[in-house]
Amino acid sequence: MLDLTPNPSPVERGVLRSNSSLLYGRGAGATDASGEVFVNIIKLFLCPLLIISLYACTEHKKHTISPAFYFWKSHFKLSDSERNTLKNNHVQKIYLKFFDVSWNQNLHQPQIVAPIRFSEKISDSTQIVPVVFIMNQTFVNLQNAEIEAFADLVFEKIKQLSKLPIQEFQIDCDWTLSTKQKYFQFLKAIRRDKILLSATIRLHQVKFFEKTGVPPVDRGMLMCYNMSDWQKPETRNSIYSLKVLNQYIQRLEAYPKPLDVVMPIFHWTVVFRNQRFHYFINNLSADSLKKNSIFMQMSEIDGFIVKKDTIFNDFSVRTGDVFRCESSPFEEVLEGSEIILEKLSNQKLTFALYHLDTETLSLYSDEQISKLLHIH
Repeated sequence: MLDLTPNPSPVERGVLRSNSSLLYGRGAGATDASGEVFVNIIKLFLCPLLIISLYACTEHKKHTISPAFYFWKSHFKLSDSERNTLKNNHVQKIYLKFFDVSWNQNLHQPQIVAPIRFSEKISDSTQIVPVVFIMNQTFVNLQNAEIEAFADLVFEKIKQLSKLPIQEFQIDCDWTLSTKQKYFQFLKAIRRDKILLSATIRLHQVKFFEKTGVPPVDRGMLMCYNMSDWQKPETRNSIYSLKVLNQYIQRLEAYPKPLDVVMPIFHWTVVFRNQRFHYFINNLSADSLKKNSIFMQMSEIDGFIVKKDTIFNDFSVRTGDVFRCESSPFEEVLEGSEIILEKLSNQKLTFALYHLDTETLSLYSDEQISKLLHIH
């Protein structure tokens, strides 16, 4: 583990102990004038040294952090609360999902899905980082000879949708051992001169990077959410767990690429029927279910049981359906982010939150958002 404890300065090593004897060696009631003058001289020179020393220690552990948000909707139009959050926290960088790529089984080729639509002008002072989410199944089906043409297709679509000059773009794909070679080949093919290329990195890909491989990009974006299997009924919170996080970041400083970080602030509800995953409902919190008489709260998890067959939020629900509410608890997310910052070896990084959304922001105070972005 990287030792981030700063070496003690000369003041900390010896002067304080020596000065202690100077001040108090003759007794607390000493009144010798020359002694008092000498003590004052010592104080005059010692205090600035001590302040400089303490400041140096603090700076040693600090990172230069650029705050950012992910925007993961297909229609770019900011609400007042979203716009105010960006302004109040001096956020000038948005990771904006431009489109998804899935595999079309009928046509046997990649298919661009849900391209971004813009309904307002992006400020010239805001850096937009286009993000493309590629389903791993795409690389399962692509042939090696098709990779370069696919990379050109993706980049040309990014250029077509972009409203500002591209400084950086990001690829989001949860690659596997079987698709690693094709995915890394794609990343090499999509590189462009003078444009930064980044890629999302899951926690298991950090912990086992010797096995999963390190993508050929300039920077990685460490995704600190979606940590557990949401399809298992026994999972308590698939979005975020401080305990799970700690299991994966013990060797974080050994990762051979500079890392940025994205932490969660979103919430959802996972619905089970007959002990099997049924569907997701985004932005549905436990507080909403507590107020509804068709639900009975369960004691062992933050979940609810449906008491009768009915329609809820345009969804058909049946007696016995289980609604498991999952969230990103402020205190735990903050603690996890601080642990990560202690372990990261690169000094400059972007610290992002997922994602910029009015419903999501409503669960946090302005002060909490600022703390999560590590704005001091």
